[in-house]
Amino acid sequence: MKHTYDDEASTLSDTFLKVASIFFVGILILAFTTDSIATGTKEGERAPALDGAAYSGNGWSSFDFNDEFDTTWDGNASSDWIMIEFMDTDCPYCVRSADLYGEASEAFHGSNANWNGAQVNFFASATQLDITGHESSREEIAAFRDKSTGQECASADCANRGGSAHDLVTYIDDLDQENMDKWDIKGTPTYFLIQPDGIIAWVSNGGTNVGDANNDGDENTFIDAIITLVTRESVQEGA
Repeated sequence: MKHTYDDEASTLSDTFLKVASIFFVGILILAFTTDSIATGTKEGERAPALDGAAYSGNGWSSFDFNDEFDTTWDGNASSDWIMIEFMDTDCPYCVRSADLYGEASEAFHGSNANWNGAQVNFFASATQLDITGHESSREEIAAFRDKSTGQECASADCANRGGSAHDLVTYIDDLDQENMDKWDIKGTPTYFLIQPDGIIAWVSNGGTNVGDANNDGDENTFIDAIITLVTRESVQEGA
């Protein structure tokens, strides 16, 4: 009888070990596959999704924000960063800042030989604020980007806004304010600088003060953030 008891105990022990092993493997899989970084709109958090059709000058098309990120980024200067502006084409300050935003999209592009940092890709999430007179449309968003006539931006023809056409800026339709709500935007314009891996590096409202990096007299602008935080070739070579 003792021999029979030992066989049963051995069988139970083997079963327990198998179950425990499966459980332990499951824990390891969760540990390696679960993203420990929270999704949110604060510095250090993973950027939320951006929904809506996108316009880059050749009609509106579907857009997947996740395609913009390099999840294997190791800090090198070869992966692209992202700058996002949440704006309204009828917002007077957004109209006034359009010149600078367009210039920055060209200055921090890989085609600019004078910029030794990683390329920064510029986006604008265009909404329609719940303010009298802020009636927008995809046609108005396109006119704002292209600086073309026939649509009114902040009580003036969109073609009369400052600066040139935003050829290097992708505009996203957020007329339903879905992105604005998801990103907890309180006012326009609001800017976010995002690392190649999708982690927010800087926020214009309530984020880290990076000072006046370009010495233009305006402290803590999105340009100062790019100059201060974006990976530079010189830094990479000296690492």
